Amino acid sequence: MNVLMPQAVLAAGVLGALGLGLLRRPPASAVRALVLAAPLTALWLMRGVEPAILAPLIGADVKGLCWQLVIVAGALPLAFMSSGDDVEAALFLGSVLGMSLLAVSGNLLMLFVGLEFMSLPAYLLVARAGQGDGARRLEAALKYFFAGALAGAVFLLGLALYYAETRRLGPALLPLGAQGQAGVALMTAAALFKIGAVPLHWWLPDVYEASAPEVAGFLSTSMKAAAVLFLMRVVSLAPVQASAAVLPWLGALTALVGAFLALRQERLQRLLAYSSLAHAGLLVLGVGAWRALGFDPAAASSLLFYLGAYALLSNGAFAFIRASGVETRAGLRGYAAREPGLAAAFAVLLFALGGMPPTGGFVAKLLIFWQALRVPYAVAAALAGVSALVSLGYYLGLVRDMYFDAPSGAAPRCGCAAARLTVLVCAIGALMLGAAPFLLAGLTGRAWR
Repeated sequence: MNVLMPQAVLAAGVLGALGLGLLRRPPASAVRALVLAAPLTALWLMRGVEPAILAPLIGADVKGLCWQLVIVAGALPLAFMSSGDDVEAALFLGSVLGMSLLAVSGNLLMLFVGLEFMSLPAYLLVARAGQGDGARRLEAALKYFFAGALAGAVFLLGLALYYAETRRLGPALLPLGAQGQAGVALMTAAALFKIGAVPLHWWLPDVYEASAPEVAGFLSTSMKAAAVLFLMRVVSLAPVQASAAVLPWLGALTALVGAFLALRQERLQRLLAYSSLAHAGLLVLGVGAWRALGFDPAAASSLLFYLGAYALLSNGAFAFIRASGVETRAGLRGYAAREPGLAAAFAVLLFALGGMPPTGGFVAKLLIFWQALRVPYAVAAALAGVSALVSLGYYLGLVRDMYFDAPSGAAPRCGCAAARLTVLVCAIGALMLGAAPFLLAGLTGRAWR
């Protein structure tokens, strides 16, 4: 099957959403059906795609194809909770299309095209989607735009330096000199911007907090998975690279900063934003271990498992905010007495995000720490382990708020059945991955054989 068939389906979805927008009153049901059918069809078509090189721009390796699955699957909750707005549908599908193009990029030029294609619709999606204070969303979108523009400019500058020395848009054949190393370092910084690693994280909390919950879940999962693949593509450009040695320490620092800042948050969406920052640190640590192990397939499988599990956990946690209507920790007090089923599902997701057994979050964190210790990056892994312990302070604190505190005020009401179902499905998935991690590990293991 053609490598670009999934991308063609997503592009058709974008055109379909724009076509519906030409109608005077686009039917919301038709928009919802389209925005859900396009990624589902793309996932179905990925089953038959084989690794191939379509020179010079497209090169679908096994890693990119596996990442496509996680990216598109992580976008399904937002598609399922779609508002039926045709513009939001086109922006969402356009961003997913950009991520898919990034996954099958054959050189640095196509990598940049995919990066911009996935980012530009996301800026507008943050500004447009959701209810509430539009000025606040616009401010967050502008901050996101300027951060993304800076990342793009840094990447192009690095690309220019790298190309000036190597005359290549792909991996270097010879060890790099100072100019080439500087170019790779700048491109690595651009990838870290997209992940939101410290100290390049200043845009992330405000963007996640101002977005609609389901959009924040999309940004924290599919967008993060694409950014991790972007980072892996960049750090594999040269056989010897000085900037790659910084990744484990930068990952540990990011995890610590995210965990400690999350402790002080009262608004749930901002708390989950800093939680996402802590998880990004563990992913950067995992990429550093993968690079140091000589691009070991087992280390790549660990990253893929982590991203697959996190797609369930983060989407489910943000979907809970949409389903419950609770925005602050104060509103969460005594929530289990009012909504026992939804509270139980959220508690499972919190345990998994904290890395407690027997959930998928525990297995995912264990795999990352194991790969870091193989290098060995014992000190960086220990610092990241401290961040995991600190994170239990706010994850278990939320569980305590729901089950052991007295209710405060009237319970908010939300009739979003799709969000409730998303929370339930994600919680079941978190338990399944913890009880039987081979469900995903077996797939990734076979993919690299």
